[in-house]
Amino acid sequence: MILNKFKEKYSRDEFTNSFIILLAVIILGTFLLSLFFIPLFRILQYAFYTDSQFSFSMFFSTISNTTNLIFLARDTLAQALLSTVFCLIIGVPASYFFAKYDFKGRKIIINLLTVPFVLPPIVVLLGFIVAYGEGGWVNVIWRNIFSTENSLISIFGTYEGIIFAHVFYNLSVIIRMTIPAWESLDFDQIEVARSLGANNWRIFRKIIFPQIINYIISAALLVFVYTFNSFAIVLFLGEARFQTLEVRIFKQMKDSLNFSGGASLVIIQLLINTLIIILYLWFERRTRQMASGKEKGLQKTKLRFSKRKWKTNLRTTGIILLIILIGLFTFAPIFAVIIESFMPFSEGVSSLWGYKQLLSNEYMNILNNSPLRLLLNTLLFAVVATVITLVLSLLIVLVLRNRYESLRKYRRPLAEGLISYMIILPMATSSITLAIGLFLQYRNTEIYQSAVWLFIILSHVLISVPFATRSILSAYNRIDIELLNVASTLGASRLRIFRKIELPMMMRGILVGGIFSFAISLGEFGATNFLVRDVFGTLSIGISKLITSQTLQLPATMASILIIITVLCFLIIQKIGEVELKV
Repeated sequence: MILNKFKEKYSRDEFTNSFIILLAVIILGTFLLSLFFIPLFRILQYAFYTDSQFSFSMFFSTISNTTNLIFLARDTLAQALLSTVFCLIIGVPASYFFAKYDFKGRKIIINLLTVPFVLPPIVVLLGFIVAYGEGGWVNVIWRNIFSTENSLISIFGTYEGIIFAHVFYNLSVIIRMTIPAWESLDFDQIEVARSLGANNWRIFRKIIFPQIINYIISAALLVFVYTFNSFAIVLFLGEARFQTLEVRIFKQMKDSLNFSGGASLVIIQLLINTLIIILYLWFERRTRQMASGKEKGLQKTKLRFSKRKWKTNLRTTGIILLIILIGLFTFAPIFAVIIESFMPFSEGVSSLWGYKQLLSNEYMNILNNSPLRLLLNTLLFAVVATVITLVLSLLIVLVLRNRYESLRKYRRPLAEGLISYMIILPMATSSITLAIGLFLQYRNTEIYQSAVWLFIILSHVLISVPFATRSILSAYNRIDIELLNVASTLGASRLRIFRKIELPMMMRGILVGGIFSFAISLGEFGATNFLVRDVFGTLSIGISKLITSQTLQLPATMASILIIITVLCFLIIQKIGEVELKV
C-alpha cells in the first residue's frame, strides 16, 4: 500500500531512482552500523562502564597512568612529530628539485619513490632488518671498511631506528603531495616583486610561502596520522622499550586481556585521529580550491653540465647526489629483501631454497599452516575484500550523486553530510581499533567462532572503503554536468544516464580504487594479526612469525612475493591514473 502511494506521487523513473537510493542507504547503513558503529559502541562500554554502572573512573585511571602517559607523549606524539619534521626537511626541498628541474627519467623516479609507501608495513620492517639490522648489509660494510665492531646504525630498541623507518616509509608522501605546490606557483607575482626590488627572502616569505603552505600542512598531517598509528614497525623495532598508542592498545587487549584499559586508550586515539583527519580534510580542500583553474607556472630547467659555468655544474652535481641519496635510502631495503631471498643461509643450500619452501610443510609448527596456504589466503582475502569494497564505494557514490534533485538543480541533503561523516569516522579509526571492536562485539557468536576469516576480510573492507570511495568520487567529480543535462533533456532516465554515461566515465576511478584496495588488503597486518586464528593466516602474518628466525631467506621470499604483486598493482595504477596518497 505504501509502495502504491509512493508510485502515485512519483513518476516511474523517479520511483526507480528513489528505490535504488533507499536500498543503497539501507545496505550502507546496515554495513556500517553492524561492523563499525555498534562495535565502536561496545569499546565505549568497556571504557565507561564498571560493573554495569556508567563511570569515568576506569577512563581517568587509564589516562593518568604514568606508563600510558609516557607511551602517549614520548612514543606516540613525539615520535610522530619528529618523523613528520624529518620527512618535511628532506621531502620539501626534494619536491622542489623534482618540480623545478627536468631530466631523463624524472617521472619514472617520482613514480618509483611512491613504491615504499604502498608496500605492506611488515615488508618495510623486514627490509630495514636486512639492510640496517645488526647483521644488515649497511652495518657489515661499515665494520669492514673501518675495521670496527660498532654498528653505524642501531634500529632495534632505539628511538632513532623507529623514526628512521618512518621517514623511509612516508617520505614519498611529502614529495608527491608538495610537487604540485611548486608547480602551481604564480610567477607573475614573483616577477613583479623582483622588479620592485624585493629580495629573495622577502619574496619567499610574502609570496611563495603563502602559496605552498596549505600543501605542506596537508601532507604533514597525513604523515603525522600514519606515524601516530604506526603498528608493525614499532611493535618489532621498539621491542619492550617503545610503544605507540596503537601497540599499547594491542598489548593491553591481546596479551593482558585488559579490555577496559585498552578501550580507554582507544578513545584517546580516536579523538586525536578525528581531530587530525578533520584538519587534514580542511587543508586538503583549501589546496584543491587554490589549484582549481591554475596552470603550471613553474618553468622547468634542464638539468645539465656546462663547460664554462662552474656554479651551474656545482648545483647540478649537488642535485644529482641528492637524488642518488634519496634513491639509495628508498630502494636499499627493498632490493635487500629480494636479494636476501636468494642468499643461502648455509653451505649446500640452494639459492632457491626459500621459494621451494613455499611448497613444503617444514614450518607448519611455526606458521600453523603451509607457506603456500598463506599465499592463497592472502590472495583470496584481497580479491573478496576488493569486490565488497568496490560495491560499497559505488553505493556511496550513488547516494551522493542523488544530491542533484534534478540534473540542473543542486541541493545538499542531510544524507550527504551524514554519509560524509560516516566515511570520515572509519578513516580516523586505526586498524587495531577496528579489529578490537569486531572481536569484542562478535567473539561469542557462532559465526565468529566458525568463520573468523570473514571478519578478517570485513576488517580489510573497512580499511579500504575510504580510499576506494575517494578514488571513485574523484573520477565522478570530473564528469561534465552539462553532458548529463543534455542526456536528461533528450529524455534519458536517471538510471540510464548512470549506466550509459556516469559509470563508464568513472571506470578509471573504479579500477584505481579496486587495485589500491587489493594492495591494502594484500599487506594488511594490524587487524589481521589481532583477529587471525589457526589456518587463516596471511603472508604478512607468516613473515612476522619468521622475522626472528635464524634464517631470513624464507620470510624474505614471502616478502619478495608481496613486493612483486604490490609493484605490479602500482604500475597498473600508474598506467590508468594517478596514485592517491590521501586518506
